[in-house]
Amino acid sequence: MDIGNALTRYLSERAHKLDSYAHQELHRFARAMRDQSGSERSVDQLRAPHVAGYAEREVANGGDVHARLRPVKEFLTYLSKKGLHTENLSTHVKIPRPSIRGGTAVASTRLAFQTMEMTESGLEARKKELAELKGQRPEIVEAIRIAAADKDFRENAPLDAAREEQGKIEARIRDLEEEIRRAEIIDRRVGSGVGVGAAVTLHDLDSGKDVTYTIVDTMEADPISFKISVSSPVGAAIAGRGEGAQVSVQTPKGARRYKISKVKF
Repeated sequence: MDIGNALTRYLSERAHKLDSYAHQELHRFARAMRDQSGSERSVDQLRAPHVAGYAEREVANGGDVHARLRPVKEFLTYLSKKGLHTENLSTHVKIPRPSIRGGTAVASTRLAFQTMEMTESGLEARKKELAELKGQRPEIVEAIRIAAADKDFRENAPLDAAREEQGKIEARIRDLEEEIRRAEIIDRRVGSGVGVGAAVTLHDLDSGKDVTYTIVDTMEADPISFKISVSSPVGAAIAGRGEGAQVSVQTPKGARRYKISKVKF
């Protein structure tokens, strides 16, 4: 089995645990191994100097070395566990111990358990997109199989494109699954302040006109339908405020002043 096919198998089994960055780094590793030999290298042709040299170059490049090499190390461990390689080559990927400062580890842990407020329609939209993307998996795998039938891997653009598309889809699937897991359908009452799910009537103190927006999460935002994200300039300015509050919103045409006339959930 060549590295490309082994990677495809790995990604299909581990999709729910890998983010887009991991997909990117794994494909980069596979390309590096292919470029060294001038053709698609089989898994059993991988040797310690190949992976050690790759890791050393990544370390020398600096930056977030741990994030770049951790996916590669886990992939190499997988090859050994599945009997695709007689040696656990992950031991030759030396990752410098990261320094944790400023509470980074604590912040990451907190984020993992943080809920995401969204409307019921927003949650349903995510579930629908997730089902559609999972339905595309067989097509992508078949596209990779067909493209891989061309043994000239040096200029196999269809194969690279199919694998890149697989990476994007699997990354999006993982993101959606995480958002659904953390989803918390809003359940507020009048007087609790502006938040996701609120219909907010704003009185423009400069023009005297009224406009009503529904505050939604980023995915549902549709300004044409008067649905604005809670992270948009207006959404962020009125978030948590109650009826009667006045806010100033900076726009490309200058500051606009609004009064929150009504908040309804």
